[in-house]
Amino acid sequence: MGADAIDPIEPPPQGDVHLASVRNEYGKGLVLFGNLEIGDIESMEPDDFEKVVRQVLSDGTSGKGRGFVLMPTASPVGRKIGARTMQNYETIVHVVEGS
Repeated sequence: MGADAIDPIEPPPQGDVHLASVRNEYGKGLVLFGNLEIGDIESMEPDDFEKVVRQVLSDGTSGKGRGFVLMPTASPVGRKIGARTMQNYETIVHVVEGS
């Protein structure tokens, strides 16, 4: 019995894991989770963040694999959710719904 999934996969600069590399190396046998940084969700302009979301979705679903769950690698616990943050959460939903 081994692992079925990896959560979270945190990209640079906060983390040190590149999703495309993990997908290529381990993705065939594992479900991968994450790769959206809370710092990006809170600070990026929505148009720029949409590009990140699209790239992460592409990297997470490319090739053969067990699956990918597009999600933040952390949550805004104890933080006030501002308008930009809310827009970026909505961006995640819109990108996924349109894919």
